[in-house]
Amino acid sequence: MSNAAAISTAPRVTSSRRVATGPSAQRGIALFVGLVFLVMLTMIALVVMKGTLLELRMTTATARHEAAFEASEALRPIPEAVLADHVFNRGWPSSWGGDVPDAMFDLNQTFANRTAWINLLNPNTTSGLGLQGVCGGSTLVSFYLPASACSGQTDAYNYMPGSWAPAVKFTVCETGAPTGCGSNQQVNATISVVRDGVTVNKGAGAAMSQGYASIGVGTAKAGSALLLQIRSEATVPGNGQAATIAQYKLNVAN
Repeated sequence: MSNAAAISTAPRVTSSRRVATGPSAQRGIALFVGLVFLVMLTMIALVVMKGTLLELRMTTATARHEAAFEASEALRPIPEAVLADHVFNRGWPSSWGGDVPDAMFDLNQTFANRTAWINLLNPNTTSGLGLQGVCGGSTLVSFYLPASACSGQTDAYNYMPGSWAPAVKFTVCETGAPTGCGSNQQVNATISVVRDGVTVNKGAGAAMSQGYASIGVGTAKAGSALLLQIRSEATVPGNGQAATIAQYKLNVAN
C-alpha cells in the first residue's frame, strides 16, 4: 500500500468553547428591562394623576364659585323685603333700636311667612349680625338718607363697591335653613346698600311739567323713586366666594 493511499486513523484534536444558554443566562437583562418599564409606567401614572388632580381642583373651584354666586343672588332680596317699610316709616322698629313703634312697622304681618328673614335682619338676634351701625357705631344704617361719610371714605366711595360698608350681615345654613348647622355648613353673607340717587317718575311733578305724558300726580304721591345699589357677597363652605350688584328702584309713596 502506498503512502498516498494511506488513511490516518489517528483521532483529531480540536479546541472548542461551550456557550452557556438557557434561563440562567437571561436573568440579568430581564431584570434591567423590567426596571425600565416600571420606571416608565410610574412616570406615566404620576403625569396622569397630576392632570386628574388639577381637573378635580378646577371642578371643585368652579362648583364652589357657582354655589357662592347662587347664594349671593338668593340672599340679596332679604333686606329688600323691608326696604319699603323702612323708607315709608323713615326709620327702624323700636325693638331693633330704632324710633318707629313696632305696631307701625308691623313686620310679621307685612311679611307673612318670612319670620326667619326678619330674625336675620334683627340686630339683637346675634351679636355682630343683622343690621349694622353707621360707621361701626350704635346708630342703625339708613337706606333713605345719603350714607354718612366715615373715616377713610373719599368722594369716590360710591364708585368703589369693594369698599362699601356692610349694611347687613347674617349667616344661614347651606341648606337654606336660618339655624341648626355647624360652621362648616354655614353661608356667610354681607350686604351693602348705597344710595344711588333719586328720580322723578314719568308724568309726575317736574317730569309732567317737562312735557312727559301726565298721570296727574305729584312727586309726593308715588311720583318719585329712590335708586339704591345693593351689593351682596356670599362665602360658602369650602371658601367659595362671589359678589353680585344690582340696582333697586323703590317708589317713594309719602
